[in-house]
Amino acid sequence: MTVPLMRRFPLSRRLGKILIIIFTATIFAGMVIIPLEIMDPQSNIQSASDGLWWAMSTVTAVGYGDVVPVTNAGRFLGALLQLSGAVMFGALVGTITVYLNQMQEDYEWRRMHEKLDRIEDELRSLKNKTDYLVKNKDSKSSLPPQRWRL
Repeated sequence: MTVPLMRRFPLSRRLGKILIIIFTATIFAGMVIIPLEIMDPQSNIQSASDGLWWAMSTVTAVGYGDVVPVTNAGRFLGALLQLSGAVMFGALVGTITVYLNQMQEDYEWRRMHEKLDRIEDELRSLKNKTDYLVKNKDSKSSLPPQRWRL
């Protein structure tokens, strides 16, 4: 039975939550910018697609400059979106890094346990051999007969 990735790894759930927050914040900012900018005749953010394009390029820190807010409220929202984008992408990179480190650590622990299992098996085998030798040291019948040749 396979367990979904999100259930097996709590970090995957955290990563999913971060991505949902980034996506939601981008859409929210893209929609909020429209009423802030639509009244200004110099604004080039006039539709939902303009707002979403601006929000996406702002949150990803690309900032092409083709669509920019011209009102103070729009610029303030842009600054907030830039800061939140930097924080969210930092959290995203940090979460991925922790996840990869955890996977590497799990692999190393698995290898160490496999080595310990092999060592325990070898130790058990050696103990059985020494027990046999100690038990049969006085018994001459355990030794093969020796034949002298001249």
